[in-house]
Amino acid sequence: MRKLSALVAVMLLAPGLAHAKTLEELLVEKGVITKGEAMGASSAGASKVYYDKGTRLEFPDTGVSAKINTQIQSRYTFTDNDDDAGEGNTSSFEVQRARLIVSGNALHNEFSYYLQADFANDEGSDLRDAYIQWHACDWATVRMGQFKTMLGRQFNTSSWKLQFPDRSTSTNYFDLGRQQGAAGHAELADGALLMSAGIFNGLSEGEGINAAGVDTKHTGIVTARTNLMGEIDSFSEGDVEYTDDMGISLGAAYAYSDTEQDITYDHIAVDLNAKAQGFSFHGELFYSTQDPDGGEKAEPLGFYAQAGYFLMPKKFEVAARYDLLDCDDGKATGGSCDGNEQVDSVDVSLNYYWWKHQLKAQLAYAILNEEPVGGGDDIKTNRWMLQLGGYF
Repeated sequence: MRKLSALVAVMLLAPGLAHAKTLEELLVEKGVITKGEAMGASSAGASKVYYDKGTRLEFPDTGVSAKINTQIQSRYTFTDNDDDAGEGNTSSFEVQRARLIVSGNALHNEFSYYLQADFANDEGSDLRDAYIQWHACDWATVRMGQFKTMLGRQFNTSSWKLQFPDRSTSTNYFDLGRQQGAAGHAELADGALLMSAGIFNGLSEGEGINAAGVDTKHTGIVTARTNLMGEIDSFSEGDVEYTDDMGISLGAAYAYSDTEQDITYDHIAVDLNAKAQGFSFHGELFYSTQDPDGGEKAEPLGFYAQAGYFLMPKKFEVAARYDLLDCDDGKATGGSCDGNEQVDSVDVSLNYYWWKHQLKAQLAYAILNEEPVGGGDDIKTNRWMLQLGGYF
């Protein structure tokens, strides 16, 4: 009966075979075969090993593929500490990141997976990401495991695609880190609008990366992103592709957290990005509320704005960034706000690209200014960094 149905479907679809769609695609549209069966029929063949933004292994007969990537960031830093801070200067070489990433697909791309470990720490390997994702249809996916929470564009940009050796102080303060949870992603309006929603273990003490939940309280996040003009990859900083036409994108995210310590948090992040002919701009505004039950509410605010331009197209870029973190007169706690009323910084970086973001060198200068609570003298920290990064 199934074979007869397939034959009838082929006869009915015969006029359409002259168009671009394949026979398998037409049979999927009519419900005669599944998408996985179509992929298996069209891609059956010998296994392959080749390089394409990573070492790829494909097994068409079983519908399974794998990709292996390695990331290495080696850095030299000279730090000129403020004498008032009571710390001496330092000169140090270090491996900032040493990561192994394995990703791939199963059931003819119906499912995908991602696993990332970092070996650049004193205790050996550190699990960063581990999740399985179901591609429910062409425009929607569901992910479950451990991965980055979706608040903050720069936080969710891979470290090897950054324009500066480090993320901004504001980004590091407001991001919610990696957590274990589940999230759904959808491309709406023919891909013009990207929406995401997720739920994670949360911010209670003892929760976070590589940690299970300790209570019944969670963090919920929703995000939206759209291109206002042209095409642009917001999660690749700098115009390494040398975009011909102006591209502008806008993103926003909101998160709510309730904790076992009776503190609730609201988090908001809005970002704007633009690229054209070697010029790039990335800016982001953060706002948060820290509302303890029976305590004083804090409302920290932060933003950064960075711009870059390629003096040699696709090869040599100069970039600058200004970053400000307002700790609400010292009421905000955690991270850079501990003991400070305000933190601001200026960064400048000279970037040379041998192979886009996959192989580059960055020579950067950063000055960090901290205004302590109580009106004491500001503490200034100067750093000079030379970083060589590769993602293969």
